[in-house]
Amino acid sequence: MMFASLVQICAAADVTGNWLATEDQADGTTRRSYLNLKQEGDRVTGTARLGYNYANIKQSASNGPDAYSLTVNSGRPNAADFKIDIKLVGEELQIETRRRPNAPLVHLVAHRVAAGEGAKPARLPLPALHKVPYNGLAKTPPMGWNSWNKFAGKVDDAGVRAAADAMVSSGMKAAGYQYINIDDTWELDRDAQGNMRTNKKFPDMKALADYVHSKGLKIGIYSSPGPSTCAGYEGSYGHELQDARSYAAWGID
Repeated sequence: MMFASLVQICAAADVTGNWLATEDQADGTTRRSYLNLKQEGDRVTGTARLGYNYANIKQSASNGPDAYSLTVNSGRPNAADFKIDIKLVGEELQIETRRRPNAPLVHLVAHRVAAGEGAKPARLPLPALHKVPYNGLAKTPPMGWNSWNKFAGKVDDAGVRAAADAMVSSGMKAAGYQYINIDDTWELDRDAQGNMRTNKKFPDMKALADYVHSKGLKIGIYSSPGPSTCAGYEGSYGHELQDARSYAAWGID
């Protein structure tokens, strides 16, 4: 049995390399998952990026011919381990995982890509410390509505307009609530000039902001300081000022 196992290991194909799997979403975005793998015998090491989350492979185990079960962890405080099962079939890497312990099993097919693709972007130098004068904003706690608790990733233009209507009709505006805030999953990608674009759920962000303003309310928007948002959409890393200018042009308060 031991001899047979050694023969199987020696005959196994090598999964070493950079692998990309893509999933087209209903809102027009594409979810990208990356595996950067190094195989030595029957041991596989490296990193995985599923959505926004980078994780390190802690251990691996052979799971049959050209197949491995990987245990990964993001390294964040209190982060739980999770499993990724991979199997090399020809030029395709078949992947099975759960993005959360109780989530449905996800099946992905990855292909080899250039070295470094999907890796973390280079860390930008921090700006020099400087005093920022008080601008008079937020003298009282901002009061308003945020889309995530109600809609999570299903937020869209119509839902935001309905929330603005309800803010007024319910009497919340009269009580001091001012903001309608759009949380994550409105992003698409960047154009050739690096400007953020909205996805199919938000066809005209300027028109939406104008509608909210017509109700006597203000509108806010979410982004991430990192390269990806919590839901795995495009973040503002390296584009902070550019994105702030886009938000201002859309009428975001």
